[in-house]
Amino acid sequence: EGVLAGKYKPLDFRFFIGHTAYVGGELDEAVRLGKYQPVACSRPLVLKQCIQLPKPLWHEVLEFCGGELKEISKLEFAKRDDLQ
Repeated sequence: EGVLAGKYKPLDFRFFIGHTAYVGGELDEAVRLGKYQPVACSRPLVLKQCIQLPKPLWHEVLEFCGGELKEISKLEFAKRDDLQ
């Protein structure tokens, strides 16, 4: 209704499909084992329009993190032949 009324722009929203549920400390354990890396990220970056970006958003986020995460992004990006 807010979009139709002109109160919001359609690109002010992002919808996500699917989820993964963790119980009983499973996520903390996965982070401890290095399967996930929590990072802080600005709202504008997370809500950035992703259509036709030169690289996937998660690569951009890791590059902003710097250090080892930036290097991991570079290595993984180099493996892709659909984005070169």
